[in-house]
Amino acid sequence: MEVNLNNLYNKGVMNLDNDITFDNIDSSLIRDLKNVHIKGYLKYTITEEIEIALDVKGIMVIPDAITLDDLEHPFAFNISEIFAENDENYANFFKNNKNTLDINEILWENIVLEVPISLTKNQGVSLQGDGWQLKGNTQE
Repeated sequence: MEVNLNNLYNKGVMNLDNDITFDNIDSSLIRDLKNVHIKGYLKYTITEEIEIALDVKGIMVIPDAITLDDLEHPFAFNISEIFAENDENYANFFKNNKNTLDINEILWENIVLEVPISLTKNQGVSLQGDGWQLKGNTQE
């Protein structure tokens, strides 16, 4: 989702309440994102900075740590950032030729931080194969 900065400069504040889609997810950590919704605002401040305050909710599909099957994991977090035009982070998201700010890049950066290190739905299950055995949460 790209935000036209000319509109933001003219209005001062833009309220956002949108569903977001992510096409072509190129990650070994996240297989898919579902029902991603953002709610909040972008504000152009008197000090010529862009303030971003968003509540983000959705479901990420990640591989199960043991079986590698798809596992749905809900997430919710807040983004509260301020970008100044001379800030190096601002340059990562700003597209000068269109005078736009790419919100999806900011969202993706924060969603990746929400991926759990290890998650499985097979708690307490013993798995075994030819010459190996994996035991989880069992007492011997």
